[in-house]
Amino acid sequence: MRRLKKYPNRRIYDTETSNFVALAEIRQMIIDRESIQIVHSKTGEDLTRSVLLQIITEMETEGYESLLTNRVLEELIRLYGNEFVAMIGPYIEQQILQSLAMQDLVHEHLKTTFAQPYPSPDQAMKQMLEQYQKLTGQKPPAAQPPDDDPEKDA
Repeated sequence: MRRLKKYPNRRIYDTETSNFVALAEIRQMIIDRESIQIVHSKTGEDLTRSVLLQIITEMETEGYESLLTNRVLEELIRLYGNEFVAMIGPYIEQQILQSLAMQDLVHEHLKTTFAQPYPSPDQAMKQMLEQYQKLTGQKPPAAQPPDDDPEKDA
């Protein structure tokens, strides 16, 4: 887990690289599936959630479509203090993770499907002829050369 420290001046320090990082860099860490923890530099208080929420807010300000619609946010607010919140939080997390896993499978399937080289027309014709021979047990009929004699048609 990558540990980041947030200082009172609101700057965030990456203890792994010994550099200050911007929210955009933290967002990229998340996109790259790095596990991070952001703590207050003096108290050690975990600030990860508030920084992640700040990144989401910033992304929406930049024009990214919101996953957390007003309706979803209203329902989440209603859930706080409810005895079911302990069950619903892990359930929502599980559903999102399953959805993302399915999305990864689809992406991987599409990548492998379209990554394979497609045969040239000559290769495709050869493959079709070979399949014809396998299916029928016969050699395919010989191709007739084109008739270029224009006087034959007259």
